Amino acid sequence: MSPSTAPFVANLLCLDLVNTEPMRDGTRVDLLERFADLVGWLRDAGTPSDEAARRALARWDGSEEATTALGQARRLRAALRSGAERLVAGRPAGEGVVRAVNRVLAACPTHARLVRDGGRLVTRAVPVSESAVQLVAPVAESAAWLLEHGDPSLVRRCGGTGCVLVFYDTTKNRSRRWCSMEGCGSRAKAGAYYRRRHPPSG
Repeated sequence: MSPSTAPFVANLLCLDLVNTEPMRDGTRVDLLERFADLVGWLRDAGTPSDEAARRALARWDGSEEATTALGQARRLRAALRSGAERLVAGRPAGEGVVRAVNRVLAACPTHARLVRDGGRLVTRAVPVSESAVQLVAPVAESAAWLLEHGDPSLVRRCGGTGCVLVFYDTTKNRSRRWCSMEGCGSRAKAGAYYRRRHPPSG
């Protein structure tokens, strides 16, 4: 399973999912074309583990269940993009996001189970049954956290020309402008430097 080419710059998994449709050469591209792309992206995001990702591919890749899971992820992504754009504009995320998140959560029921964690017992939520859609649940949970506990004003769009990536600003002074300093931030600095060195003639 090759590493995902998607950027992980958003500080929230749900916004990182939005960023799996970046702009390249002026065109929006979809980095989640296949179920294997989704599993690889989730694995690179830290959920599931490498071993669980391999098991998921062996069990579901090419199946109708994999197609359903990929469809759920894409529909969730579309709703999250719309919600993020609304938040960036200073508006409420909208009921469409809530419905999309609840659709995924409803497809991934869990129950509480006592499990051993070292020398103590802890209560964990575990899936009622294994399904490919269950892989998408952590993204929906991340979105639920954002909508319930997050600060909507901290959802920002990168200031880079033509960049559509979004992020949750966790900087101390809340002044983040770029998806990454290595990418858009570096290009903006280089552009500003060039303009200082080559002012318009007039």
